[in-house]
Amino acid sequence: MMNYIKQRWMISLITLLTGIFVAIPGLGAKNWHNLYDLNEAKLENEISNLKQQLKESPGNIELLKGLGIVYHFKAMHDIKNYAPLAVEILTQAYEGNNKDNETLCYLGSATTMMAETTWNPIKKVSYVNKGAAFMDKAIRRDPDNIAVRMTRGTNSRRLPSFLERGHYALEDFEHLALLIEQNPMITPSFKKDVYTNLAQLYEQNKDAEKAKKYKELSENF
Repeated sequence: MMNYIKQRWMISLITLLTGIFVAIPGLGAKNWHNLYDLNEAKLENEISNLKQQLKESPGNIELLKGLGIVYHFKAMHDIKNYAPLAVEILTQAYEGNNKDNETLCYLGSATTMMAETTWNPIKKVSYVNKGAAFMDKAIRRDPDNIAVRMTRGTNSRRLPSFLERGHYALEDFEHLALLIEQNPMITPSFKKDVYTNLAQLYEQNKDAEKAKKYKELSENF
């Protein structure tokens, strides 16, 4: 009799918790990397929506992650204003879930961007080393994660060549080329970006044959 009561109680609790999770906006997993395709106006709209949802659900880790990622994408065009915000919010999100490799990688990328907000060469190096370590750790823990690979690959291409992160860019975009063909949900614009990056990277490496291959693939989208 006691086992039956216990089982019914557990079923009721699970049902209640499921209803709560569904009711809280943004709590479920979301592919935040789809924000990659949004223009500036849509990113601004996403920021407003996420801030409003966070007012209704303060401390929601998934919403913090999303807002931090939006700030990260904004920082790619306005580092001074958005890189610090991205680091702040993504740090909060990662402290809430230190198993989330996407959050860790975006935090790493945003941290390297902070190097452009200071004149101090020691701080610049510190930001880059710290951010790169975060991204490399995310890759080691989740090597087939498309968002993680794209983030590190794009970031590595943006960093000055003397930092010697170029080989990571090639590694990541080569791996992405394999992953996107296995994933039918990848958008054409994302594929085009991967192939364009590979064409340019192989051209830089004086590999004309592969550069031509990926240039032709990029032109199909």
